Amino acid sequence: GRYEDYSVFGDTFNYKFSGRFEFTPAVALRATYSTGFRAPTPGQLYSTRTSQGLDTNTLQVFTSGRLSPSDPIAVALGAQPLKPEKSDSVTAGLTFRSDFGLSGSVDAYQIKLKDRFGQSNSFAVPADIPNPNQYTSVSFFTNDFNTRTRGIDVVLNYAREIGPGQATVSLAYNYNKTKVTSAPSASIPGDTQRIVFEERLPQHNATARVNYTVGPLTLMARGRYYGAWTDSSGNASGDIFQRFGARAFLDVSAEYRFADHFSIRAGADNVLDTYPDEATFQANRGLIYSRNTPYDTDGGLLYARLTSRF
Repeated sequence: GRYEDYSVFGDTFNYKFSGRFEFTPAVALRATYSTGFRAPTPGQLYSTRTSQGLDTNTLQVFTSGRLSPSDPIAVALGAQPLKPEKSDSVTAGLTFRSDFGLSGSVDAYQIKLKDRFGQSNSFAVPADIPNPNQYTSVSFFTNDFNTRTRGIDVVLNYAREIGPGQATVSLAYNYNKTKVTSAPSASIPGDTQRIVFEERLPQHNATARVNYTVGPLTLMARGRYYGAWTDSSGNASGDIFQRFGARAFLDVSAEYRFADHFSIRAGADNVLDTYPDEATFQANRGLIYSRNTPYDTDGGLLYARLTSRF
């Protein structure tokens, strides 16, 4: 249990229960229930950010502002003082190991968030509200969202001697889906933030890795998979969206250990030189790919690395 008191919003008490039961020495069930919170940061409470962009339709410069919820313009548009996010989390899973080198775990989880921090839609500033910075549109942080995230994590590891060396195989998969469970208030539309919460990150992610070690030499091959996701960008007239497809990457490396304390590794990340879809609405900003991709956008990378351990 944990009790805290904040000058900004008051006190909070949170707790956690966790348990583990072994059916056999090789198989165990585990579960946890916990509550939590996240306090608004000084940046969310008090900062203001102003940026200019080029409208993708009119090619005219526009000025947008992300205001403090206490800013007079934001208050006039419906902003309220920020409260802390509150969470209820439950997870349950099975973990196991075998005598023939296979081990792993399967865990399912659910996280409910109340009063989640989000950014409001972009609003045009009405003519009757003082606008000394001449904002074309403004937004602000808000607590207007409740969300539920459900997912599953699967991890498998297998180790076995093959020929003169040791081979290890690791597989990891994650499914993660977030849903907005309460609609924003009528005064603060939130379609943009809803899409960001539900679609910004891939729902499916997977990694497969194979290592083979012979004496001081280790060879590695790794595959990475990222599911489809959605990006958002701003225009003078509002927000625009683009859906990006799934991508898979292949990484390889070889590492050699010598003199007890040194190793040298050479490899290639994204050896197939895979790129994401081009960002349709970013060209006027001098960008080919979105800055928000959950993976790298630089294509293949060759590297060599010397490491010392003492």
